[in-house]
Amino acid sequence: MINFEISDIRKMTKMLAPTADFDSSFTFYYDETNNIRKFYVREVDFNSSFNSNFVLGGLVYEGTQPKIKSLFDGFNLQNNIKEVKLKHIAKGNFLDCLKSEELNCFLTYLLDSDLYIHYSSLNILYWSIVDIVDSAIANSEVAMQLGLDFSNYLKNDLYKLAKLEIESVIELFYNSEYPNLKKEAVLEFIEKLTSIFDEYIDTAEFHFGLESLRQILKQAGKKDSLPLVMDEENYILIEDFSQFYLRPIYLFENSNHIFDNEVAISEILANHRIINDNKEIKNYSFVDSQSNLFVQVSDIFVGLIGKLANYINTNSAEKIIDDLNSLSDKQLNNINSLIDLLNKSHSRNIAFLHSIDSYEELTKMNLIREIRDKNHA
Repeated sequence: MINFEISDIRKMTKMLAPTADFDSSFTFYYDETNNIRKFYVREVDFNSSFNSNFVLGGLVYEGTQPKIKSLFDGFNLQNNIKEVKLKHIAKGNFLDCLKSEELNCFLTYLLDSDLYIHYSSLNILYWSIVDIVDSAIANSEVAMQLGLDFSNYLKNDLYKLAKLEIESVIELFYNSEYPNLKKEAVLEFIEKLTSIFDEYIDTAEFHFGLESLRQILKQAGKKDSLPLVMDEENYILIEDFSQFYLRPIYLFENSNHIFDNEVAISEILANHRIINDNKEIKNYSFVDSQSNLFVQVSDIFVGLIGKLANYINTNSAEKIIDDLNSLSDKQLNNINSLIDLLNKSHSRNIAFLHSIDSYEELTKMNLIREIRDKNHA
């Protein structure tokens, strides 16, 4: 049993997000999409697509539980469907889903209700490489003084480079048994990684970030130390996603958290005693989604957010602009409703929406909002 003391981490999070409401009593329902359970590097690829974000989220409300059965009545589904999922109301990629009339009914219903949405979205490639930057900075007193914006800038450039040179990155990770670098292999890893920089380091887009990172990595090489990518398990980039289930449980300690049955996760969580100032927190449960309409609605919503993340991760800003300027009226209605729903929930509590992602992809999401607002004005 792991005693997990949360008081310090809650204080730190509240300090970093002073306008977020972590203390009110909400009821959260959860489902997940792209739960690959483990992410690891193989000889020529990863075990799963690096363009698909893991998303955990769904519905949230305050006070009395709203009634939502009428939402399901409006879907006109076949009687043999026991559990409603996104595929039953919208199919295909993100832009294809926006063509669905049923999706419009779904989003409009949530907008007009007392329900809000919440999610935590994780870019798995970004999460798998950021420890390289943090490890390098840990070896540089100067870099440590430059703060979060500087480190996030370097992480963003490394992420963009990794996407462009994904085959070289996979080969390096596999041959180095990343993230379990041996002390005697650290220097060679750094030399091979920075050699991937060569084609890009003199361009305006990459020069500052990659040159800064190269200099910091050079210092780490002299010490044979990248502490966060040593003493781990060979090839395992993400062991499991349990910490993303734990996060809302301990941050929203006064709330009730209801998850879709996920046996592996429930077993991991059962091994944690969550403690705040000597008081044990027991504020979560797992339910069967077939018998819970709120979890089913959560599935529809997070499925859509997962498709949105995949769309963002696999398209350039220029392509997104072209796509959004050529949407049909039905697609425009749906993207308007989706952004209105995100805005409604963000306005209620900025803590409802949580992303671990690069500036590159977050900027594209903001671009979608800006184009929508311009066309909506």
